[in-house]
Amino acid sequence: MKNRKAQLTIFIIIALIIIVAIILIFVIWRKPTIEISPETDPKTYIEICTKDATKQAIEILSAQGGDIEPEGIVMYQGKEIVYLCYNTNYYNPCINQRPMLIEHIKQEITDYIEPKVQECFTSLKSELEKRNYVVDMGSMENKDITTELQTRKVIVTVNRNFQITKNEETRKFDEFKAQIIDPIYDLAEIGTEIASQEAKYCYFNVNGFNSNYPKFEVRKDMIDDSKIYIVKERASNKEFKFATRGCVMPAGL
Repeated sequence: MKNRKAQLTIFIIIALIIIVAIILIFVIWRKPTIEISPETDPKTYIEICTKDATKQAIEILSAQGGDIEPEGIVMYQGKEIVYLCYNTNYYNPCINQRPMLIEHIKQEITDYIEPKVQECFTSLKSELEKRNYVVDMGSMENKDITTELQTRKVIVTVNRNFQITKNEETRKFDEFKAQIIDPIYDLAEIGTEIASQEAKYCYFNVNGFNSNYPKFEVRKDMIDDSKIYIVKERASNKEFKFATRGCVMPAGL
């Protein structure tokens, strides 16, 4: 009995040590929560606000084939999917609708986030004025926002003069930059290649691509006489969806 009690005590002690160790590891490795204050860090405030708007744009574009407001679409799983390559006639190959897809997506992001970034600045100005700052804010137009797409990265730069003054101390800002890790560039590049091959050959070798490029996965589905392509980056599970229609045979042939 004494041995059993001793063993039970040892097990309890070991369990407590393990629990305490887990708690300590969690506390040590947990990242501290950083609260961004408009007063102490207006630059970061705008950059985070811009980043949130950009993520929204990317999510919409990735799900709809590169358009914020899709035109020339097919419905797929309740969503509007844009045709990147399309021909309404039978037999003929499709015609590439977005040969400059990357440039198009860049402009779509810029157009989508511009009013939201304006709201970010308006909100920042209001918050600072509540704290007795004098705010001098220059104008901003669409051309003052630039969007860059790179491999696994989206960079948005906002150029706007923004000056705050309090207690005779003035701080000036003129550039705000937001960076988002996202593979939309890579996925859209693959989408462009698929559309190009569909336009030339009425076919894209999905199995061959998946074998040669294991970082990505291409799937194909059919809706009536339209092909739905889903391009995915395996590491992030991020997807880009679009449709093609070409070389269609009339029903019954």
